[in-house]
Order: sequence, then C-alpha cells, then structure tokens
Amino acid sequence: MSGLRRVLATDIDGTLIGHGGEDHLVAFFDRHPDLAVIYLTGRTRHNAETVLRRYGFPAPLAVATEVGAEIYWGRHMVMDDIWAFQQRQEWSPRRIRHLLEAVDAVRYRGRSSHWRLAFDVHEPGVLREVRHLLAREQVAVHLLWEEADHRLDVLPAKAHKALALNHILNRAGIRSRACFVAGNGENDRDLMQGRFPGVIVANACHRLKSSTSNTIWQSSRPGAYGVIEGLTRWCNGEPGKPAMVGSEEAGSA
Repeated sequence: MSGLRRVLATDIDGTLIGHGGEDHLVAFFDRHPDLAVIYLTGRTRHNAETVLRRYGFPAPLAVATEVGAEIYWGRHMVMDDIWAFQQRQEWSPRRIRHLLEAVDAVRYRGRSSHWRLAFDVHEPGVLREVRHLLAREQVAVHLLWEEADHRLDVLPAKAHKALALNHILNRAGIRSRACFVAGNGENDRDLMQGRFPGVIVANACHRLKSSTSNTIWQSSRPGAYGVIEGLTRWCNGEPGKPAMVGSEEAGSA
C-alpha cells in the first residue's frame, strides 16, 4: 500500500452527500482509479456501509466510524483490532453515565453504539461543570456538543478523526503529504490544522471555516461539488489561495 500516490480522507454527511453532485463525484472517482479513499464519519459501521452502497462510492481503503472510535479495513470491513484495543483501555461507559447523571440539568438520552453516550443538556453553562467533574475523576473522554439539539455526546478520548487517520496512514505506510482531507463539520476541525492539504466545502460550519491552516482550500461550492473542486486543484498540482500542495510534492507523494 505504500505505493499509493494519492489518498482522499473525507467526511461523509454534508461533505460527500447532502448538497447534490454525488453522481459527478462518483464519475470523478471513476476517472481517477489511482485515488484511494478513506472515509471518516460519525456514522456507525452499518450506516456508513449503507450510504456508500447507495451512492456507489468506491470501496474504502479504510473507514473510521463513530468519529474515529472504530477503524475497518477494505471492502470487507475488517476491524482494526489494534485500534479497538487502544480505545477500550480508557473507556468506562457505566462510570461515565453514573457520574454525569448526578449533575443537575444533565439527562441520559441513550447509546447509539458501544462507543457513544448521549445526554440532554438544556443549560449550556453546565458543560463547564461536566468537564470539571470528568477531569477531577480522571476520566478521559472526547466531548461533542450539539447546541441546536441540546445534545452532548461522550466518546472515548482517542475517538478523533485525525488520530484515526494518522493510525491508518502509519499502518498503510502512506505519507501525510499524499493524503488530501475534506470536511464540513465541527468534528472535522482536527483534520484541518496543517498536517494535510485539503478542502473545506462551502456549506461548512463557521468555526471550521475560521480555524484552518494555509494548507486548506476553502471551496466556493458545497458538498460533493466542493470536494471535486479541491481534488481537481490538488491532482493538477495547483497551489490555490491559500496554497495546498506544490506540484513537485504532489508528484513525489
């Protein structure tokens, strides 16, 4: 796998799907069979597989589900046992639920999977208390706050897309400069901090647009169209404004 020249590591919802152009993106992939794809998503494995089949997207090099809590390899979705073992080391869902249900204004909503606990938090100011409590009890987690839904999701501490992507690239022997990232949401921020060239699609959240490095192209088009725009520039070695990757680097990746 170390011979791969280019890899796209991308979010799914709001980036590949949801704003039109999905069929154009599939056609782009068909024209670039040397472009491998890593999918990084908040979806569960089953939901991710379903949407990839529905739109006809390429079989994955790997898929990181649950915001990076689980990693699966190839079209047969073989679980990465090394990554799963690392996640289990510090994950105590029963203890987390017990601690947070003791906080006023926090109510347990349910579990979408083994790796994700959801809580209703109707007073955003309580989030500080939650963080303080977890830190005091030395419980390491990854918190995702959905303000519009008053929802707090709690995941393992290492459930981050960038951490999962680094693990995938290291195991596959792929250089970071050969990987192009794409995203639109809050949980894509760690992908956009400078290690990789990439694109933020036009429908991205404000915080993502305002916190990126000069390796990231901000597309004028939403969803799949924005991904195509960014990939086209990158594959053609165009530097963009700001620069994404030089033509010499792209050719040697």
